[in-house]
Amino acid sequence: SHHPSAIDLGLERVRTVAERLGVLSPSARVITIAGTNGKGSCVATLEALLSAEGKRFGAYTSPHFLHYNERVRLQAEPVSDQQLCAAFARIDEARGDISLTYFEFGTLAAMDIFNRELLDYWLLEVGLGGRLDAVNIVDPNVAVITSVAIDHEAWLGSDREKIGFEKAGICRQQATLVCADAQPPSAIFNKVQQVNCPVVWWGSDFGIDGELLFTRSGCTVSKANIQLPLPSVVAALQVCELEGCLPPEPALQQVLSSVQLTGRMQVLKYAHATLILDVAHNPAAAQLLAQHLAHRKLQPMPAIVAVMADKDIEGVFAPLLPWVSHWHCVRLADNPRAAEPQVLARALEKMGVASSCICCDDSVSGALAQLNVPPAGLQEEPQNVLVFGSFFTVAQALSYRDVGGQ
Repeated sequence: SHHPSAIDLGLERVRTVAERLGVLSPSARVITIAGTNGKGSCVATLEALLSAEGKRFGAYTSPHFLHYNERVRLQAEPVSDQQLCAAFARIDEARGDISLTYFEFGTLAAMDIFNRELLDYWLLEVGLGGRLDAVNIVDPNVAVITSVAIDHEAWLGSDREKIGFEKAGICRQQATLVCADAQPPSAIFNKVQQVNCPVVWWGSDFGIDGELLFTRSGCTVSKANIQLPLPSVVAALQVCELEGCLPPEPALQQVLSSVQLTGRMQVLKYAHATLILDVAHNPAAAQLLAQHLAHRKLQPMPAIVAVMADKDIEGVFAPLLPWVSHWHCVRLADNPRAAEPQVLARALEKMGVASSCICCDDSVSGALAQLNVPPAGLQEEPQNVLVFGSFFTVAQALSYRDVGGQ
């Protein structure tokens, strides 16, 4: 409420407050992760790898699902309410008459908490873009760009070149860039040349070769049983190799196979439903989700979906049409950004989905309650239910399951 806008891209205000807090020159190594999709998966993999090597680290990500504390973690565990409130109080005092957005307050709180710990690494996930994101006030030692795709057009531009320019803003001359996009826009190449930063590229320096993931110095590991997007996983491997803290190869497979991330191709059992949760909210993420469903050789299933109104709704739906038997378009109450269920239904009908396969529900919980009715007198296998479209959609499904769905 201190700032008139929810988003106000720019670094001057937040950098001034950061200087007063003394967080701009951390003693820890800083890894900054930008990208349209895959940032959270890269951070989660980094957390697992650094933990296996006994490193001390903090991770700042967004958004959260159920509790704000999920955004600020030490050793992969959310910080306490007390730590967050103390940091917010210090920020409020340091800012004076400078207004800060919600995200800027959160970013400074994470940095303030990390700065008070004896950490080896700060893992900072960019919230939006890169160049003007609050995270970018701290110079990284390693910069990562996981992917560049169309999203947040109102803020970042409507094509990959404009978006790539924003994400490349995290590059620094002394910081190696790890670029995990298979076809990076020329804006990234131009930025690399402009700042003269060292870089490792997907495909030529690291990537996937058949069934193996490989890094620049020759580390290889099987991609079998890895549950997160492979480019993000290999990018994290490459970062740790650059930093000299990659676990020995015999341990790598176990570490990587154990990494999971809430809301990313997450499978949860609940009563008479098996929930497949994914935050896919843009066409590229939806395509990745479709590939995952195909890899698992699943049959078409009911889907519960809510999407923000400013997204490419048809682009999100298109890759998943073969995998959905019936569409439950739901309302996200108290979320002014969300598209109304009827808007989603019209988009599906326009794409050729029969109206008999579409219904509108007032909530995620309501749709789940309908789908979770046990077959009368039958002991059937739980049916799969896909829940996707936004972080908010998945959060409501997690909340429903957490309270028992009753």
